[in-house]
Amino acid sequence: MNDDKHPPSPSKAPHADSVSPQAREQYLRQFAERWASVTPPMRPSPVEMARYEKALLEAKPAAGASVLILGSTPELRSLALKHGLATTGCDIDDGVWKALTSLRTFEGEEGFIHGNWLNLAESVRYDVILADCSFNMLTWEEMPILAAKVRALLKEDGVLIQRIQAAPESLTLDMIGQAVASYRREGHRMPLYFNIIFLCEAVRNLHRPEMSNREFFEWAVIPHLTPEERDRMRPALVDRKFGYLKWGDMRAVLERNFTVVREEKSTEPGIWDTASIFVLKRKP
Repeated sequence: MNDDKHPPSPSKAPHADSVSPQAREQYLRQFAERWASVTPPMRPSPVEMARYEKALLEAKPAAGASVLILGSTPELRSLALKHGLATTGCDIDDGVWKALTSLRTFEGEEGFIHGNWLNLAESVRYDVILADCSFNMLTWEEMPILAAKVRALLKEDGVLIQRIQAAPESLTLDMIGQAVASYRREGHRMPLYFNIIFLCEAVRNLHRPEMSNREFFEWAVIPHLTPEERDRMRPALVDRKFGYLKWGDMRAVLERNFTVVREEKSTEPGIWDTASIFVLKRKP
């Protein structure tokens, strides 16, 4: 088992106004190196990327069609560039965008908007919007606002393709200990944190939504671990919440703004029935 890596935290990135340019550049280089070692489900898997590509091809965007990417996901940027689309990204951290450019598998020119997705100007509309779990980076209250914003950013026949996480109400706290035991038995190559993060965040949202990621893991996960596992996992924990609505509530948010063309449940390791790739068309 390889549990000696943990995902970098963009929220901890030093800003240019607080550190020297050299220190920030060094951090961003290290960020890119560490992100390159991050495995699915934290990043979309090859199987999931094949579904993204299938949905994109089915949308039949014209050559040079406009694509907006929410965030810096290199896999999505590579997909858009591979198909010759006019690609623009939006991220609240321009340094992270630049750092992850080195992880693209296709080269090409990209536009970039430095800012909050909720503040994107609706005067510019896009043929396609691509995102990976972007809705889950926000609070429950912000999700409906972002859904309405994305709808407004799509052209009339535009399409949104996004992996979205939600919390099946069948998940229980007991499943966490069972998942840790299963991980040990099966000898997964992915780090333990990556293997259970989607499950734990879904359970947290269902049963202890007042807790942060770090608080929940300390309360519900760390007691199940060996001292070595604890030492490896703790650096990955962050003082923030990742929003997972219940499945029914998430569908309701989507259906207020979009027509669901397709929903494909992901069955990849580490998903725990908490994520689907949605293909969505804007409602009039």
